Amino acid sequence: MEKTEGYVSRAEKDPGLTHSLDLLSDTYNYNHWIYSLCRPWLGDEVLEVGSGIGNLTQFLLGANRLVCLEPEDVYRPYLSRIAEVHRNVRYYPVPVEDMPADENHFISVLCVNVLEHIKDDEMALRKMAGRLRDGGNVVLYVPAVSWAYGEMDSDLGHWRRYNKRRIREIAEHCGLSVVRMHHVNAIGLFGWWWVGRVRKERLIDPRKARVMDALAPYLSAVERIVPPFLGQSLLAVLRK
Repeated sequence: MEKTEGYVSRAEKDPGLTHSLDLLSDTYNYNHWIYSLCRPWLGDEVLEVGSGIGNLTQFLLGANRLVCLEPEDVYRPYLSRIAEVHRNVRYYPVPVEDMPADENHFISVLCVNVLEHIKDDEMALRKMAGRLRDGGNVVLYVPAVSWAYGEMDSDLGHWRRYNKRRIREIAEHCGLSVVRMHHVNAIGLFGWWWVGRVRKERLIDPRKARVMDALAPYLSAVERIVPPFLGQSLLAVLRK
């Protein structure tokens, strides 16, 4: 399911996005779960596309080279402070297609909950792939399962939710091969569907976010043993 209108500024047009990022800044366990899934594929030279307010950036600061991209002006103070403190971090307030030409040859590009905000997702993925060295990875984390698309997706500025076929399709078009792809957070999928599609709520409830954060370490442990057939999100590792 897709939205029918574009947008200029995600943060200004979709206030739910800022609400969501603010909530996630307090959900350390949940953020760390996402990072732990991505970490094996990142290496020590990372381009983070769509850093937001730095909810995942905090886990990347040990990299030898970290470049953060975030075009939304409202998030600039968060990332500017990080770049001022850490000499290995550079921050550019631009989308990936406008970053400096000499910022390339990364081991990985990390793109978490961003691609769904971009109408031409294939173009964006091609730009990310162009910044990689040969053998490097684009690590994508995106919302999954089209039937779960609801009011919260719309309010967050999501054009779509993904399935594996769509990821394989755009990866092939961009000259990338899929080396790993699996669903994450089975419980969260049905919660998202119920709240956003059935109840038609538009904003994430802080109480529900705190419950999910408390459950994250246990859900992570269970899904390492029993990978879910479906989940709220898809993790995909695409190699150049």
